[in-house]
Amino acid sequence: MTLTEALQQIHILLEKSTDYPSSTEGDYLVRKALVNNAIQVWESEEGVLWNELFATLSSDDGDAQTSKDTADYDCPSEFKFPCGFLRIGTQYYNLIRPSNVQTRDNDTTSHYWYVTGNANSGYTFHISPTPTESDLDIKFDYYKSATLMEEGDDIIEMSDPQFCVYWALYELVKDEDPSLAQDYRDIALNKLRAMKTRNIMPAFWQDNQMDDYFQGSDFGK
Repeated sequence: MTLTEALQQIHILLEKSTDYPSSTEGDYLVRKALVNNAIQVWESEEGVLWNELFATLSSDDGDAQTSKDTADYDCPSEFKFPCGFLRIGTQYYNLIRPSNVQTRDNDTTSHYWYVTGNANSGYTFHISPTPTESDLDIKFDYYKSATLMEEGDDIIEMSDPQFCVYWALYELVKDEDPSLAQDYRDIALNKLRAMKTRNIMPAFWQDNQMDDYFQGSDFGK
């Protein structure tokens, strides 16, 4: 669902009209802000890592290729935290904590990487040993921040964007019609619960036991 489609649904349910406001009108801007608020509510749901927010490094954002004799690279702007090994070609680099880097100062044989920085200044990932060739593809998986809506054709990332529609409707009518607002809130929260259930469901015909993801990893050492 695009932002435009979400805003049109909100307008139809709220106004019973297809005379949609333009992108410069106050109603449009307020409703867009409420859709973004719903996205942030979804993103920050306690105890959930949404499948839709796992990503793989690409050249579209962040440094995705090595530079000769360079160990430090920019993470994508949407980066929140790393999710495991970094790969350059067939070589895997174990993820370690920044606080443990000093213990590796004299280690010239192990392959590892770590991340420093914060959401304000941006994140940097560091590779050891330092790459000695340029233009080699760097790959790693990471968890990202949810994309907020700006343009009408922006696509809402969550599996059930109707949550945004009903959460926005709840916010719009809660002062003037608390009973209707409660109905909208109940629908929104039911959709949120359903998304949480789908988020942890295993794929069909697949084993659902927990794997030992850290076997062979140096993370935390």
